[in-house]
Amino acid sequence: MLVFIEKRLVLLATPKAGSTALHMVLAPHADMVFRNMPQVKHMGLQRYMRFVVPMLAQFSDAPLETCALIREPVAWLGSWYRYRSRPELNGTPRSTRGMDFESFVQDYLRRPSPAHAAVGAQGRFLTGPKGEGVVDVLFRHEAMPAFVDWLSARLDLPIELPVVNRSPDGALDLSQETRARLHQERPRCFALHAAARG
Repeated sequence: MLVFIEKRLVLLATPKAGSTALHMVLAPHADMVFRNMPQVKHMGLQRYMRFVVPMLAQFSDAPLETCALIREPVAWLGSWYRYRSRPELNGTPRSTRGMDFESFVQDYLRRPSPAHAAVGAQGRFLTGPKGEGVVDVLFRHEAMPAFVDWLSARLDLPIELPVVNRSPDGALDLSQETRARLHQERPRCFALHAAARG
């Protein structure tokens, strides 16, 4: 998460949605940089409102605008699936090596999800307490160039993103039944993506 007090903007780092590249480029210009530990770098809107907003109230007389990216939900899960197939996780409970994407998504929908499929939900990350409220400005991950243009204008900075943290390749075949179940059980994620700027 990056906080730009003078520009009155907070960039939330949605996991698996291009936040690493944005952080690399924009961190030197931010007033506050939350990094390293995933639960700190990837602080969702609820925790931001609970822990960071009261602190920022000392420096700003009005709330800062929040912005973030959201990835198409199946593609988002695909990125997690491929990311957790990397060699560094081989032999650990979080590894997806040797597993197909269909099984990964079915495990993701289990309660509770096993370690390799416990990745949270974008809908929860991007909404406030009890699911009320949402990030002020939300762009689709597929519209990264438009988001970069918006950020560049908003922060008055030229922005060129490097390609970093790319997940390994892997097939993302999903049955219609599992896809339909994902839509049914994660409607907020799909609705937020559909409503985001593209």
